[in-house]
Amino acid sequence: MHTQKAWSMLLKIAAVTAALLILLVAVFLLGRYGWKLLGFRVCDSAGITDVSVESDGVHITGFYPGSFPQGFCGYVAEEQGEILFVGFRFSGLFGSFETGDFSITIPVTGKIREVKMVTRQDEISLWNSRTGFFIQAEHYGVYVKPDRSDVCFIEMECEAFSGGVRNGDFSILERGEYLYVDNDIMAVSMEAGAPVPFTITARDPEGTVIATGSFFFDASMEKLYLTLTPEGEFVVDP
Repeated sequence: MHTQKAWSMLLKIAAVTAALLILLVAVFLLGRYGWKLLGFRVCDSAGITDVSVESDGVHITGFYPGSFPQGFCGYVAEEQGEILFVGFRFSGLFGSFETGDFSITIPVTGKIREVKMVTRQDEISLWNSRTGFFIQAEHYGVYVKPDRSDVCFIEMECEAFSGGVRNGDFSILERGEYLYVDNDIMAVSMEAGAPVPFTITARDPEGTVIATGSFFFDASMEKLYLTLTPEGEFVVDP
């Protein structure tokens, strides 16, 4: 009788232990790979140290840029025409036994003229065929600071490209903070050897235009800072 109860207790303990192990494995796999179901919407910013583009693949090396250790979970990539979009994901869950450093090779099927990093907030050009690899310690190009609380999307256009910045969930952009828009304008100006004109537009959540402005960007200035005023006007910051 006592032996039967002991075996029953051992079986219950084994079942509970097995269930806990399965739960832990599921949590691990979900944290490691489940994020890919959401794609670029949950991708993090990464420090990029090098980008090289070959005919059959793009090799990228980088690291987690934050001070709190987070492990590298992987990447998602999408080839659209001649542009390769890539997003990276890090997690504090793996920071204690994995580093944030990574070295990946992304297979491609066509000719690549530009590589862009996508985060939940913006797109950043890492490499293009005109200028090569952009050192990410310096984000050259245009920055915009919304000084109002109804800006959902900022678009920038010039003759050679169009770009912009928005949150992955289409929520309101943070007020009072400079947002990095794009550095394609840097490449265009470098190639032209002269200032290039561009137009910048801000829209609210319904897509209605809040403000628009036209400016020139010169590669020699490296960075241009704009503020969208509460009155709905873009102005150049000193």
